[in-house]
Amino acid sequence: MLFLLLPAQLPRPVLPSASALDTFDLSDHTVVLSVDDGYHSVYENIYPLLKRYQMTITLALITGCITEGKPSYRPSDRFLNEREIREMMDTCGIEIASHTLTHAWLTHLDTASAWREISDSKRRLESLFGTEVITFVYPYGDMNGRVREMVRRAGYKLARAVRGGTPNLWVERYAIPEVELRIETRLPEVIHYIRRHETTVILLHRIVHSPKVFTEWPVSDFAALLDWMHARRVRVVTLSELYREWWRERLNRALLQSTADSNPTRLFEDVDIDATRTPHSR
Repeated sequence: MLFLLLPAQLPRPVLPSASALDTFDLSDHTVVLSVDDGYHSVYENIYPLLKRYQMTITLALITGCITEGKPSYRPSDRFLNEREIREMMDTCGIEIASHTLTHAWLTHLDTASAWREISDSKRRLESLFGTEVITFVYPYGDMNGRVREMVRRAGYKLARAVRGGTPNLWVERYAIPEVELRIETRLPEVIHYIRRHETTVILLHRIVHSPKVFTEWPVSDFAALLDWMHARRVRVVTLSELYREWWRERLNRALLQSTADSNPTRLFEDVDIDATRTPHSR
């Protein structure tokens, strides 16, 4: 039996009734926790639980909220600072993703302005944190073909949208769907969804003790969700890890196809260097 020491400041998970839970091992299931905007509640309420369960997140940052002091986007709210983000990177291996410079509606901007929002945010984040940024998250889920092409040309390898569906990088890497946790979302619904899907990308904004607006979700439910996933060995990865796993699978398929299309006996045959008349040193 596993006993967890729960610090006093952290909520104790309140799980749904036994009938709503399964007892199966779900280690073949993968969940990505994708957190948008970078509100300070990430450090206050999400980070302690990540440490408890040794889990990680993809954190989509509005670059201007870090580098330009008081942000123009929701200026009354408090956002993460550089020190707090670095601490979470070092402790939990969180992934930094770009959420533009100012959280702009990209399809409403001219091409030059949209390009600056997309490319400059990547450059600034990479300079600030010394790590490659390969994931982009569309503000408001606002995108079209022009925006997706700019995201690709800026050097991002994948992008997350705001729409329902099953993630499939073979079909579309630049509009990855998600399941959003909103104030009305019930914990059993989330658990049921994860059980039925091998890969789930969960979108979160603010995890708070008393949700009041539609983008907030209760700390107690979030703690219970992580506790359930931990107990059932659900694999929690970042979006960039999901991409790298897909890329390795792509390479393996290409290698198998290449081998099938050629004569395997010729792959490792001996070559007489002299017979090729290739100059070489003795």
